[in-house]
Amino acid sequence: MVLSAAGCVVAGVLAAPTASATVQSAVGVAAPSSFSNYTIGCRYEVRVKVDDAATPVKLAEGPAGSTLRSVVATTIPAADTAIFGWTPTTEGRRTLQAVQATDGKQVYGKPITVTVSRGLVVGPFCFSI
Repeated sequence: MVLSAAGCVVAGVLAAPTASATVQSAVGVAAPSSFSNYTIGCRYEVRVKVDDAATPVKLAEGPAGSTLRSVVATTIPAADTAIFGWTPTTEGRRTLQAVQATDGKQVYGKPITVTVSRGLVVGPFCFSI
């Protein structure tokens, strides 16, 4: 089950230490169709490799340069990959990071930073402005 930003209540704010155990990679996000920035309101596929397919994985997002992140999606991995739907809602530089619980601790993957712009969403097409 995938909960997107539009269909999920933010479950809290997470402080983002770095570690590596069950989350095996930084998140990968599909390139924007406009080939420039990600667009507010457009849905993107986000993937992360994990080694624990039984434990839910959370996608956290926050302002670039901040260690505070809000959970924007949760999913159960398929084999060794967690796949999320991510719909940006805030303009600017945003950091995405996966987190998964292991042995009672939250394990964070390497964060990535992307740029989100306002734009035009027409059906499946997104254009940053």
